[in-house]
Amino acid sequence: MAEMDFDRARRKAFWRRVLTWLKGESNELLPFDDVREKMPIKGQYYSGLKQVPIDKIVGSFGRYRDFDRAFLPLQTRTRGRWLSINKAHYTDIILPPVELYKMGDIYFVKDGNHRISVAREWGQEFVDAFVTEIVVPFYISPDVQMGELALQKERAVFLENTGIDKLRPENQVLTYRQGQYPQLSEHISVHRWYLGEQEKQEVSYQAAVLSWFDTVYQPLVRVLQDNGILDLFPDLTETDLYLWAIRYQYYLRQSIRDEIIDEQVDIEDMEKVAKHEAARMVLEDYPMKQLRRLVSVLRDADWLDEVIVTQERAEFYSQTRLNEIIPGVELKASIQGQYERLEEHIDAHRWYLGEQHGAEIQYTEAVISWYQNVYLPLVVIIRELDIMYDFPDYTETDLYLWIIGHQWYLRESLGADLSVEQVAEQLAEAYSGKKSERSDRISSVKRDGKDEE
Repeated sequence: MAEMDFDRARRKAFWRRVLTWLKGESNELLPFDDVREKMPIKGQYYSGLKQVPIDKIVGSFGRYRDFDRAFLPLQTRTRGRWLSINKAHYTDIILPPVELYKMGDIYFVKDGNHRISVAREWGQEFVDAFVTEIVVPFYISPDVQMGELALQKERAVFLENTGIDKLRPENQVLTYRQGQYPQLSEHISVHRWYLGEQEKQEVSYQAAVLSWFDTVYQPLVRVLQDNGILDLFPDLTETDLYLWAIRYQYYLRQSIRDEIIDEQVDIEDMEKVAKHEAARMVLEDYPMKQLRRLVSVLRDADWLDEVIVTQERAEFYSQTRLNEIIPGVELKASIQGQYERLEEHIDAHRWYLGEQHGAEIQYTEAVISWYQNVYLPLVVIIRELDIMYDFPDYTETDLYLWIIGHQWYLRESLGADLSVEQVAEQLAEAYSGKKSERSDRISSVKRDGKDEE
């Protein structure tokens, strides 16, 4: 039960992060040091043992990145500590009071973050705490947002770097949500990379800003305006909706699917079911009528898919630097979300190498090893079996991920321990109209492989 409680809390933390993003609210615990630096402190004193309302505890002295604003766990690093405290609740063991700082009408955890997290999950309204009060000259409510202080700075930096207010003064790129302007800057950087790939030369930042605004941002905003979407979501600006569409449009589409998924599903369909459920949870605050209207508009904007995949590809190369490490290499996916899966494969391969060598492996080394020893060998098999012939709408990277995913599905669901080569052969035979020719080719590949060994 304790394990299930933790897993449920982690799921709640994910969906709370998404929902608070959609609402424009902060989901982060307040960092004690940052808040204290912004406050005119008049002194502090120990006020003793008190019963403190848990919903007024909204910050932490040192673990503000480990929990969200509702003290839901954001990582698994301290899972063991969380479970041990949760087990104490099941066995009625009395835990010591936590230690808190009070500032205005809000509290920060000095010691006892996990106890607060577990207590909230158990529905406790109060917690015993040793309280040290920091005196400030004005009231601070539990609703205070650090983002209110940082938003104006983010906007100023964005306008200074892009000059968009001067380049396109008749249009405003405006959001009232913290973190949005840095995302817009990332979109421009990605678009600049894309232009450079197209033109085979470096593109100036100013040229990229204009091109991004004229060919990506404004066309999508115009689509939303022309279809009355802005009126359906009055709490969002056109910039918010632009970022929302770029980030969630795949999940939005999945949420409105009418087709029924058969119970006998492969790994791709399992992912679709998961995304369908994800979208339902993400968007539960909005009426389905509004969502259907938005999804219908996004579905007609076919060019948006390419924009998003291009952005994901650029972010993948930025993270891995694979195209710099191995010049000329090209991993091209045609489906959204594929590049994130590739990064997960690299992370898993890095862990595997570390276990093999008994030491931590540098990320760059793991990237090279994964490409040369995992990705490329499977792509060679895909080419030798000519699987692309039967899947003209997909890329080698798409098929690589499908084969790896299907191998995992067969192993986990059916207990079939097949190699990637065997899974690739099954794929080739299952979808080919020329099975006899493929069988001869497969036999030839196997013979050549044995000769090389």
